[in-house]
Amino acid sequence: MILRQDISELLSGFESRMRFIHIARAVFDYPYKDHIREMIPDRAVLDNLIVAVLVFIKERTLGTQQRCTLSDVQAFLENLLPVLPENCNPDCKILARYLVVDVLQNGGLPMEYLTYIDSEERFAMRIVRLLEEEKGSYHLSDEAFDFLFRSKEIESELDYSVTRFRLKEYMKRDNYTQAVEQSRELISRIRNMKTSMEDFLLRCRENLAAITSDAYESVIQRIRTLLNDEEKELTEIQQNAQERMAQLETAVQSGMNAEETVKSRQALREIIRNITTTINEQRSLINKRFQLSEQYEQILKDHYAMQHFERMNFADDILAPLQRMGNQLGDAVKFLLFPLCRPELPKLFSVENYYAAQSALTEDAEERGTLIDTPEEDAEALREQARNQLFLDIMRSLLTYMQDKRQFLVSQYIGSLSDAELFRFCDENALPNVLLKLFELGKIPIAIWKQSAEPIPEPKGEFEPGWCLSNLNEKLLQMQEIHILKTERECSFAVTQYQVQRKISMTDFRVEVI
Repeated sequence: MILRQDISELLSGFESRMRFIHIARAVFDYPYKDHIREMIPDRAVLDNLIVAVLVFIKERTLGTQQRCTLSDVQAFLENLLPVLPENCNPDCKILARYLVVDVLQNGGLPMEYLTYIDSEERFAMRIVRLLEEEKGSYHLSDEAFDFLFRSKEIESELDYSVTRFRLKEYMKRDNYTQAVEQSRELISRIRNMKTSMEDFLLRCRENLAAITSDAYESVIQRIRTLLNDEEKELTEIQQNAQERMAQLETAVQSGMNAEETVKSRQALREIIRNITTTINEQRSLINKRFQLSEQYEQILKDHYAMQHFERMNFADDILAPLQRMGNQLGDAVKFLLFPLCRPELPKLFSVENYYAAQSALTEDAEERGTLIDTPEEDAEALREQARNQLFLDIMRSLLTYMQDKRQFLVSQYIGSLSDAELFRFCDENALPNVLLKLFELGKIPIAIWKQSAEPIPEPKGEFEPGWCLSNLNEKLLQMQEIHILKTERECSFAVTQYQVQRKISMTDFRVEVI
């Protein structure tokens, strides 16, 4: 019998829901043995230790060690002894084996559960596994990793929306004390989301095979939808706070200087500042999302190349084609074995330099100290400053172009650039990335930004519109708003360097200046 279509759509993905529930049951529904009860009388404490061990195995296997044995778990539990309740006196060696083998591995028995399979429209048994073992070292299975990641994901994303909703409700009721707490919490939530993206990238680098097919979508796509919706709400809350701030200032000027009014002004000032920080963090997260997408793509390419290389047959894939090359064999072998050839060093000095008078060697003791900045860090800082300056120059050029215009196409602006400017602005695809980020924002409220502008730290080589605006001349910021809209046209232009031409194609945007 086939289910109705509406019922079938309702139960879509039902197997994944039951798998998540059974993982939770597998973690907390375990045999509470008598000798363990004597060590840990409170089962709630034991529940915490089980999840803590799961998190420890995850961090241990993702770190530089990449191995986690029973001895490592035992040492971890010994470090937790000072914070356990006084009635707990465990033998960490016995407890470690019990938590890993008896609980997380179910004593070596498969953990089965019955679930409805929506694709087959029937009930069937499925097996879930929390830990994998290899030569005495334990690591999390895909199911356990997904369980830990999604529990953190809910805290980072769902609570972010809930926190924003609470902030809005507190503002409606003029409860500024609680609103300040929620605005502080927003900053913490958005930074947790950034941490989840970094955690995803680390997992990809450590073990790409352990990443599920929908992991990228859950990290990237959902965050993008969330941030686009949240920024509108936050902007409205910030405007509301600014209006109430202005009303309180008017009341103070008219002689109403009660203590409650002073506290409300201080709270509103901090709320406005925290929302500004949150919006800036959101925009930074959007930029980070683009970088993560590029890094994820590169990781996939590298992984494919390594897999292909591991399957390569040296005799069939390399030696046989070389033997068929005939007279060109010498050049091919030289190119193939170049890393093993003797290097040919450039001759930069003449022979007489070695026989000229040399400076005397000194025996002064070398001063010892702490090297704070390495050359690599200095070079990276210079690269970040150069990228920041490039983004600033692009924004200055764009705002200069729109001074006497109310509406124009991005292709018209690009056509006004000289070859030198176009070549410089397209370094590392800076100009297309800036235009794409402005299109994602959709609107740049210059007037509101000037009223609530807060000091913005210099970004780490990322395009930050707020920082660029704060470093531009006031004469360029006389407009009220800038709107960036999508068109159906395509914009193509060529960049030439050393007689090599590179063509760049992108969607043409329409810019409206108010």
